[in-house]
Amino acid sequence: MTLPRASLLAALALAACPARQTPSPPAADNPAPAAPAAPVAQAPVAPPPTPTPTPATAPESSMDDQRAAAQGLNRLGTDLYARLRSQAGNLAVAPGSIAIAFGMTEAGARGDTLEEMRRVLHSGLDATRQAAALGALSARWNGGLGDGVTARTANRLFGHQRYAFEAPYVALTGSAFAAPLERVDFAGASAARARINGWVAEQTMDKIRDLLPDGAVNADTRLVLVNAMYLRAPWETPFPEHATRDEAFHVGGGAAGTPVPTMSLSGRLSYAQGAGFKAVELPYRGGQLAMDILLPDARDGLPALEAQLTSERIQATVDALSPSQVALRLPRFRVSTESLSLRGALTALGMNLPFDRNRADFTGMANPPSPADRLFISDAFHKVFVDVAEAGTEAAAATAVVMGRRGRLPPSAPPTPFVVDRPFVFIIRDLRTGAVLFLGRVLDPRPAG
Repeated sequence: MTLPRASLLAALALAACPARQTPSPPAADNPAPAAPAAPVAQAPVAPPPTPTPTPATAPESSMDDQRAAAQGLNRLGTDLYARLRSQAGNLAVAPGSIAIAFGMTEAGARGDTLEEMRRVLHSGLDATRQAAALGALSARWNGGLGDGVTARTANRLFGHQRYAFEAPYVALTGSAFAAPLERVDFAGASAARARINGWVAEQTMDKIRDLLPDGAVNADTRLVLVNAMYLRAPWETPFPEHATRDEAFHVGGGAAGTPVPTMSLSGRLSYAQGAGFKAVELPYRGGQLAMDILLPDARDGLPALEAQLTSERIQATVDALSPSQVALRLPRFRVSTESLSLRGALTALGMNLPFDRNRADFTGMANPPSPADRLFISDAFHKVFVDVAEAGTEAAAATAVVMGRRGRLPPSAPPTPFVVDRPFVFIIRDLRTGAVLFLGRVLDPRPAG
């Protein structure tokens, strides 16, 4: 039987362009004015002699380092969530995907730009170990998440066909992140954008489309760094479909209840109570992943819950979980966001230099003779889709960085009711490393449109 609809998807694009535009760029980078914008598949142009090695093995990384990197990406995820939660409607971010894409970008930063990125990204390891740890997490999420779980993670650099990148950087992203360099022609911006968006859609089983919006890349774009994640995970104990029925859900925390399809499951689940909320954990088959539902006590209590949603609070809640008999009622839910720019949230967190066309230092990535041809990040985009149902969860995420120049109770005890009839927070975690793969809220579980 096919898995009923249940999907999570996310995508991020970071664009980097030359530090500043010049009236007369070098002839090698400036096609003849009379020529039309060329598609990606135009006659090949010899790229600079930048090697694109694909090592057979990735750098070694200890489990302690992977857990340290996971703690950093969890902090980044909750920091971004705090900056984004003021927007209307449902919300979701994919910290795992974001951290990998920015990790590839961080590897090419130098000087104050690097230090600023490390602070905002919560990079707690030295540069070599940080890249190796994030690369190991990416490799782990590319198939190693338990029997019955389909997992895929892919990384790629889309580089300007006539732009020279530093060989050590290409070697590092190839070995640590298994990210090959694909040459594209950004002079044909529409075709280049279509190629990158098409690759993301392919890697996410067509769940993430149009990651890069119109205008995200242009003739000045020199590099787009992309992470794409896909996950299809059945519950350890599926919700019986015959038990699903319409029940009231207080959309947006309002007083009136709206009927929505609500699933039911009774059994032994991990449960905890916190300050103003309670939590339950739903394991996926294979024992490597789980979804945590955080439900505020008050019908309109989601803002207060989100205000205390830090990486440390999530960990404390996880630590407090213990087996209990639970009678869970959870709506099917779907979260879908448009492609979202993260530039404002990241600069508010203190990541200013990477977005500054005059001061950004990515000379570890590319170091052309002319400062006008050096790189800065022009923007970062993120897109998420979540769909959860009786059988399990299907999830995908993509992140792109675009760069241009510049204890069990006795059987007789009654089960604890856990009725999700009001806005709530959901978290999907990698149990072995503690990494948060997806984090979001549901104000309205009904599909949009």
